[in-house]
Amino acid sequence: MRSTPTLNRRHWFKATGAAVAGLALAPRLRSVPAAAPAYLPVTPEGLVQLSLNENTLGASPDAIAAMRAHLDLTCRYPYGLTSTLIRTIAEKEGVTPDHILLGVGSGELLEACGAFFSREPGEVVSARPGYLQMVGAMERHGCTVVSVPVNDRLEHDLDAMAARVGPATRCVYVCNPNNPTGTLVPAARLRDFTIAVAKQAPVFIDEAYLDCADDYAGHTLVGLVREGHNVVIARTFSKIYGLAGQRIGYAVMAPDLVKAVRGHMTGTMNLLGVVAAQASLNDTTFVARARRQIKAGRDALIAVLQEKGRRYAEPQGSFVFFHTGQPIAEFQAKMRAAGVIVARPFPPLFDWCRISIGTPAEMAVAHAALRQVLT
Repeated sequence: MRSTPTLNRRHWFKATGAAVAGLALAPRLRSVPAAAPAYLPVTPEGLVQLSLNENTLGASPDAIAAMRAHLDLTCRYPYGLTSTLIRTIAEKEGVTPDHILLGVGSGELLEACGAFFSREPGEVVSARPGYLQMVGAMERHGCTVVSVPVNDRLEHDLDAMAARVGPATRCVYVCNPNNPTGTLVPAARLRDFTIAVAKQAPVFIDEAYLDCADDYAGHTLVGLVREGHNVVIARTFSKIYGLAGQRIGYAVMAPDLVKAVRGHMTGTMNLLGVVAAQASLNDTTFVARARRQIKAGRDALIAVLQEKGRRYAEPQGSFVFFHTGQPIAEFQAKMRAAGVIVARPFPPLFDWCRISIGTPAEMAVAHAALRQVLT
């Protein structure tokens, strides 16, 4: 891929309304409170929503059945069920349960770890563009953000990042695959980088989209936690498992760190989310099906981009990031007029766009729109 413009850092996050998380559990509600402008809980009629990186295949049938089976228990706290889920996750990851910390989505874990790592003023090193929730949390707690531009292939520039790590570094954040670019750092290179850097500062690896990659098992670095390195691995049930509305994620880290970070958490898990996550982990058939649909969607979208002569970052997430050849505001408006909502701008790349992978029917609409809008 040819060289791309230098990417500058900017804030991507706006809070969403608290009511959004309950939508999936309230089918009888006639209306819901309005959310923040950055997120529409209900897509306008006639438009295809391809801006939020949701798994439009939905949740596992087993997860849905589990939630229905536990509706009568929503008056109870989920403590016993939470312990069971932690044991299941620990077995999956090859660690003891005291290595696992659950969060209200992986977002709560990003915030809590950000607060913990910012106990003393210092720096957080991250790629740009990249997912900024943890970076933003550390900045709010007094840390300085050291943003390192991605390379010409829109991948993390690990050498440049390592060069910026020093005595003031409080954490190094890596989102792999990266959001919004979707690029995946080769496992061996990221492993070597992490082992070296973790001797100076904790390394937080956000694997939210790794389940969507072609080779999940070959790229997860959870083994570094088992080996005792100063590493945190974060995962979410919002993407491949289709449970974005249930808000549940987890992190794998040293037991002492679990105890310390827990002090920065704000609440308990959603009972229905816990039972849905438990059922989802056991439904490997659904995960394989979702991964196949995402890959097929990526490949088909890339074919359209190649047909139109567009540059794109090599994708391994549930989305594709590509060059539109026109101002993003104009592109968004044209795509919306053609029936598709695409992602927000990613300054300063005001002529690049991220499109999520939807259902085959949704992607057919997107393909037609792209053929119409891309010149």
